[in-house]
Amino acid sequence: MQGKLQETDIKSLLQLAELQKRTGQLFLDVGAGRLWSVFFAQGRLLYATDDREGAIRLSDNLGRLGIGICPVPTVVETAPEYALLTQLIETQQLTPVQATQVIRVLVEEVLFDLLGFTQGSFYLESTAPLAPQWAELEITPLVRLVTARRAEWEKLAPAITSPLEKPVIQSKERLQQQLPAAAFTKLVEWVNGENHLQRVARLLGRDVLTLARALEPYIKEGIITLKAPPVVAPRRVRANTARTRKVVCIDDSISIQKSVELFLQGRGYEVQTIGNPTEALSDLFKSKPDLILLDIAMPRLDGYELCAMIRKSTAFGTTPIVMLTGKDGYIDRVRARIAGATEYLTKPFGEQELLGIVEKYFGPDPLPSLHEVS
Repeated sequence: MQGKLQETDIKSLLQLAELQKRTGQLFLDVGAGRLWSVFFAQGRLLYATDDREGAIRLSDNLGRLGIGICPVPTVVETAPEYALLTQLIETQQLTPVQATQVIRVLVEEVLFDLLGFTQGSFYLESTAPLAPQWAELEITPLVRLVTARRAEWEKLAPAITSPLEKPVIQSKERLQQQLPAAAFTKLVEWVNGENHLQRVARLLGRDVLTLARALEPYIKEGIITLKAPPVVAPRRVRANTARTRKVVCIDDSISIQKSVELFLQGRGYEVQTIGNPTEALSDLFKSKPDLILLDIAMPRLDGYELCAMIRKSTAFGTTPIVMLTGKDGYIDRVRARIAGATEYLTKPFGEQELLGIVEKYFGPDPLPSLHEVS
């Protein structure tokens, strides 16, 4: 199920997932190169995050519990910070009860953002649920709570309009006169013009509405001012060429497929995704792509075997093949080269990393041959 938010709204999508007892993932692209994900199991909400601030959001909340964030030992494509939570529980640094509480706070913050969006696109996919499951949240009461907060938030305008506005203290002396010493010390530490309201609230252990209400009198007095959130420049769309370049992504991960579509379609590339590696060869001959993104770890047929099979065809003898993998070792790179790969991209990857590789081959000059790039 997919469509535009202009035709429905996120609240309705969440309630539909609950009503139909959905198990899977809701992808949301609301622009600015940011991909949001909401995870379900039997109509219960398991987790919600985005690909830009998920790790920061988790780190801030763990920091308040005295737990320092550490790298995930293995690369995880879907919600890597969720895997970190599991690791912390398994190593007894975090209890399951604490994990449930942290997840609820994270989900409430994400939903507060999502329920404010009215434009964008969505994709509701049935997939295996996140595992293990540390929280199973009822959607209706959660949406009701966050919707009420959004309604109260709107009343703060025009003094405060966005959770991403960054507060700046203009007069520490006046603020110190009006606040208890402990509150003043904490506020000065985080209100520095670099942190947006949402992060300041997180670091102080409050929701953003509570913080905004507390700061509103000082904002009206001019003791604190707000810096507007940065304007995100629209994606640079490639100039029209005689033929639109086509990229095929062969990966069984829905999140990787959607990320590739999000990162490349807005730049003017045509993107086709293939989730079943056993069907990839026939699909490739039909689509005739200019570049192939190929996952290594797939069921039934791994990427090395498939890459070698593709290279045996004269139709794809010089087509760039970029191997996608969660491993970043020398042996894996050698195996990829032996199989005929042109490039190697470690997951998870960001928009600029993917674009850097794609634009290497889709510049103004004709596509280079394998000999030119090896």
